[in-house]
Amino acid sequence: MHFHAQTTLAIAAMVGVMLAAVQFLAGWRLRTSPLAYWGLCNICLSAGSLFIAARPTLGLHASVLVGNGLLFVAMGLLFSGIRAFDGRPPLLAEALLTAIGGVLALAISLAFGDNMPDRVTIVSLVLSIWAALSAVALLETPGSGPLLSRFASGVLLLAVALFLAIRGLTAQLGAIGLQPFDSPVELGWLLFAIGLAVAWSFGSLFMVLERLASVDDLTGLLNRRATLQQAASCLKAAKSRRLPLSLLLADLDHFKLVNDRFGHDVGDTVLRRFAAVMPGAVRPSDVVGRHGGEEFCIALPGADEKNAQLIAERLRLLAEANLARVDGLNTAVTLSVGTATFSPGSPELSTIPELIAAADKALYAAKAAGRNRVFAASRVTAHGAGPQPLPQIAAGPAA
Repeated sequence: MHFHAQTTLAIAAMVGVMLAAVQFLAGWRLRTSPLAYWGLCNICLSAGSLFIAARPTLGLHASVLVGNGLLFVAMGLLFSGIRAFDGRPPLLAEALLTAIGGVLALAISLAFGDNMPDRVTIVSLVLSIWAALSAVALLETPGSGPLLSRFASGVLLLAVALFLAIRGLTAQLGAIGLQPFDSPVELGWLLFAIGLAVAWSFGSLFMVLERLASVDDLTGLLNRRATLQQAASCLKAAKSRRLPLSLLLADLDHFKLVNDRFGHDVGDTVLRRFAAVMPGAVRPSDVVGRHGGEEFCIALPGADEKNAQLIAERLRLLAEANLARVDGLNTAVTLSVGTATFSPGSPELSTIPELIAAADKALYAAKAAGRNRVFAASRVTAHGAGPQPLPQIAAGPAA
C-alpha cells in the first residue's frame, strides 16, 4: 500500500479540525479555557498541514513559511494552554515572537536556495523546544498532586520533543532531509507525528476530565475521593518500603460563625486563603485535600509522629497568622489538628480508615480542649486519662 504525502496531510488536517471541534465543545460545556487553547492549537496544526500539502500549488516559499509558521504558533498555544491549566498566565506574545523568529530563519535559509536539511532542522528544533517546555510544565508536581493523565501526557510530549530533536539533528547528518516528499522515510515520520498529535489531543481531554473528577472547585485542592485514593497509594508504598506515614485532619475553628456573621462569600474566601497558604507548611510529596466542609486531610509519606507534629504546627500557625482577619473582617478563625501515624511493622493504624478514625478522635479532643491546637492520636487515651496536647513550637521551613 502506497501513501501519498499530500493526501496524508489533508487527512491529518481533517482529523485535527474534528479534534479541535471536540475540544471547543468540551471547553464551552465545562467552562475551562485550556481546551480553547488546545483547540486553537489543533486548528493551527491543521491549517499548517494544509499549507504544506498544497506546496505544488502555492509554491515552495508560501508553503514553507506560512505552513511552518502556523505549526510554530500551534506549539506555543499548546504550552499556553498548559499554563492556563495550572492557573498561570499564557505566553501568547512569546509564542507569536517565536513563530516570527522561526519564519525569519526559514526565510533566510530559502534566500540561499532550497536547502531542505536546514529547513528540517530549523522547524524540528523550534517545535522540539516548545514540546520539551510543555512536557516539563506537565511533569512538574501541581499543587493538587500528580494525576495519571497529566503524567502520561507529559511523557508523550517528551517523546514528541525527542522525536523532533532526532529529526532535526539527523537531517544535518544526511540521514533524512534529502528524501523525496513521498519517500517511505518521510511518510514514516509524518504518520508517526500524526499519531503523537492525536494521542496528545485525547490526553488533553482526559487531563481536564480527571481534574474535574479529582479536584475541589472552590479550593483547587484534591477532593475527598481523590485524597483518600492517593493516601491509600502512599500507605501501600510506605508499607512496602517499611517507612512511616502520618495523616492529619485539620478543621477551621469558628467557621460556622463566619458564615453566620459575614455570609458564605466570606466563608469561601477563608477556605480559599487557607488552601493558598497550605503549601508553606507541607512538602511537595504530601497529599493535600479538602475532606469536607471546613475540614482538610493531609497524608504525609515518610513522616513519623514528630515530623507530623512539626507540619501540623506550621499549618496551625499559618492559619492563625492569615485567617484571623479576612477582607478587613475580624473572622477569628484558627485551626485545630488531629494527627495519626502508621509505623512500619505495627498492626495498629494500618489502613487509611483506621488512620482517619484515629486522627478524627484526636481532632475532637483538640476541639474539646479549647481549639487552636494540635493533638496526636497516640496521646489521646481511650479510657478517660485525658488527652494531652503536643507542645506548640515555632514554625520553620517545611521538612
